[in-house]
Amino acid sequence: MGRVVGIDYGRVRIGVAISDETKFIARSIACLPFSKKFPELLKATLKEFTNIEAIVIGLPLQMNGKEGIMATEVRAFGETLRALFTMPIIFWDERLSSAQAERFLKESDFNRKKRSQMIDEQAAVVILQSYLDCKDSTKLPQ
Repeated sequence: MGRVVGIDYGRVRIGVAISDETKFIARSIACLPFSKKFPELLKATLKEFTNIEAIVIGLPLQMNGKEGIMATEVRAFGETLRALFTMPIIFWDERLSSAQAERFLKESDFNRKKRSQMIDEQAAVVILQSYLDCKDSTKLPQ
């Protein structure tokens, strides 16, 4: 059994989540600054986790399902990671993940400042949990 990493890409911060070994539950592990050093920061962050099988990156599709400029940027980011990591890089529809994360944080009674600090990590959890929830019912990479 192995783990899956979830990433919510952003131009300022990048949220990172990881699954448990059974690939049943996602949890946040970091919010890293966007920079050219991100791949190295990610490697250092993931160092303590063994048996990582895949990286799932949220793909920001438009509401009509088409890819826009940000999706192109995310795909380029994924290709950068693909060159540095041996595990599969999977793009996953992330529509409304930030809104869902924001709603969860509001319902958890976090103030605006705290929500803005946590939103990227929580969005990574939403993306990864969505992937994990679907993997059993379809033929997704595991």
